Amino acid sequence: MTILVDLGVCPGFDVFRRVLGGEEVTVGDGLVKALDTARSIFESEASRRRIYGYCSGLGALMDRSGVCSPEWEHSVLVEHAVGVGPLAPPEVSRLFLFVRLLQMSQGLEPVRGLLALRIADALNSGITPLVPVRGSLGASGDLTPSAHAFLCIFRGVGLALHRGSRVGCSEALKAEGLEVVELKPGEALALINNTAWSTALLAYSTLRLEDVIARSLNVARSTLELCRCVEEHYGGAVSKVKRHPGVGLALKMLDGLKCDNASRLQDPYSLRCTPFIYGALLDLIEFSKDVVLREACSTTTNPIVVDGRVVHSCAFYSIHVAIISDMLAVGVAHIANAIERRVVQLLRGDITGLPDFLAVGTPVGSMIDGYVAASITARLRALATPHSIHSLPVSGMQEDVVPHAGEAALRLIEVVELLEELVDVEERVAAKALSIKGGGS
Repeated sequence: MTILVDLGVCPGFDVFRRVLGGEEVTVGDGLVKALDTARSIFESEASRRRIYGYCSGLGALMDRSGVCSPEWEHSVLVEHAVGVGPLAPPEVSRLFLFVRLLQMSQGLEPVRGLLALRIADALNSGITPLVPVRGSLGASGDLTPSAHAFLCIFRGVGLALHRGSRVGCSEALKAEGLEVVELKPGEALALINNTAWSTALLAYSTLRLEDVIARSLNVARSTLELCRCVEEHYGGAVSKVKRHPGVGLALKMLDGLKCDNASRLQDPYSLRCTPFIYGALLDLIEFSKDVVLREACSTTTNPIVVDGRVVHSCAFYSIHVAIISDMLAVGVAHIANAIERRVVQLLRGDITGLPDFLAVGTPVGSMIDGYVAASITARLRALATPHSIHSLPVSGMQEDVVPHAGEAALRLIEVVELLEELVDVEERVAAKALSIKGGGS
């Protein structure tokens, strides 16, 4: 199948899985024409009045005159490409390129249509820029990571993953027969002044989180059964108690649960409240999908071309991505609390009917798995502290509040990875309990 990116078209969230699966991306003629028209309007208006980023300094230096030349545009990219830290997962960079292309699909950005075509060429040729993770504030756009990525695919500067090998960007372009692109006045700023990087980070984490929560609920099913759950806590009647769709979805994912406890009146909260705890996060995941899609299908650069004229705005301010990233981290911390307690319940002989700590003729059995679960959970709690509120002024006092969407979304990747590790612990303990219950050692 082919993913068509055309004027005003916004796909469903599943498109991000398709992009990571390597499907070809095609740019529609309508989008190319709309961008060329916006570019023409931009150039015409820039000849009559001052426009931000057109042959000028940027940020607090916006009143300084620049040079109208490709070299000046190249310098814009170079001076913003100062990111630090390890390289982001290649999947994030690939999603970034696609999100940036989707953002262009509104046809309001002052860039030539050929720039959109180049982004599609990079995606289809397997040229994935290798981008340092750290440097974005999520305000004035995700400037730093965007500059690294576009220096690569337009100018051949930096490193890329190309068809499974790590190579220089110039080598990757040459191998695919792609020429270096000379940017016109204002195009470098328009390319990097966006929210695509933080949006891609959120999309990547949301995809992984959706997968790990499905696996976690499957492991929770085993734990509930091993802990001799009370069946009425997890039946269809419970889905009628609250109107949150996530609760019903969690119950559906637990459908077929086999409980055999006839003596205990009520399960501990870490067992009994499973549909509600997971339901809350499942609802947040759906909200995150909506936020990602809205942000990806929005124009997020500055300035833009609207109704035939150039307009300056703050569309690059990635506050939605920042806040939902914080919310998801909090939601995962609640899941971690429940998992850690379920691991403890699996180690209680009075709950499972198995030896305490699953110690069968051994020193401690699975006791230390509880320690590991506690360690991971403590870290997840610490990471649940909001990032988006920690605003620091930059660029003098011109850019005096920022949402830190880049760091908030980057932190979320670590949160998801830790949750995956925590699910592994519960799965290991549950498997051992099941083995002992079945007569194994």
